[in-house]
Amino acid sequence: MDKNYKESLNFWNQAFEMSDEEKVKFINGIDPDNDWKNLASCEKLKNVLVNQLASQKNVLDYGCGEGWAGIILNKSGCENVTSVDVVENAILLADLMKNVFKIEKGMETKCIYVDWLKDVQDDLYDGIFCSNVIDVLPENVAEGILKNFARIAAGGAKIVIAMNYYVAPVNNPEKKIEFRNENELYMGGVLRMVTRTDEEWTEIFSKYFDIEKIEYFAWPGEAEEKRRIFIMKKKN
Repeated sequence: MDKNYKESLNFWNQAFEMSDEEKVKFINGIDPDNDWKNLASCEKLKNVLVNQLASQKNVLDYGCGEGWAGIILNKSGCENVTSVDVVENAILLADLMKNVFKIEKGMETKCIYVDWLKDVQDDLYDGIFCSNVIDVLPENVAEGILKNFARIAAGGAKIVIAMNYYVAPVNNPEKKIEFRNENELYMGGVLRMVTRTDEEWTEIFSKYFDIEKIEYFAWPGEAEEKRRIFIMKKKN
């Protein structure tokens, strides 16, 4: 496994780690009948997710983290969503969330191995959602994921990829930010993002998908909507 990829996985596994005490506190603070509506980082991202994918019959939520997108899709009428992640602690949290929100059918959570996509059958999914994944991985890993997305997506499938905003490649020693290879952003020595402009991502995605639209959104506390959502279809 690529050293940068391994370090990234270790970082995200630690990020999703939660003690038993934290889990109890988390569960006690949830209203299972209503709080699923607020799981997305912002309303705009949730609306795009639901509008584009809730009507699809078989959706893959790749790099699902705590499973927020799969839960929203399930509650919004998607017949079947498979939420997967290579990060073990993320899936443990997704399983917890699934139980808290009383989801008994229509959503599967699965901790996958790194090359899992290669073993998925062709044309299986009519929808794919991927948020905060493609642009935080080494270039060769991201390229392999996109190639497999194109293979496992059925004809006319909807593909929605959300990602960070573009960051100019300038080192910032005070914040321990270092750029390598022109566009790889490292924090504390760990790869955190491969930053590209809209045009650069469009060129990459266009090899596999027809881009229908690019939406922009912001996380709470951010003044500008600079984060990006690429709404796409599999090429015919």
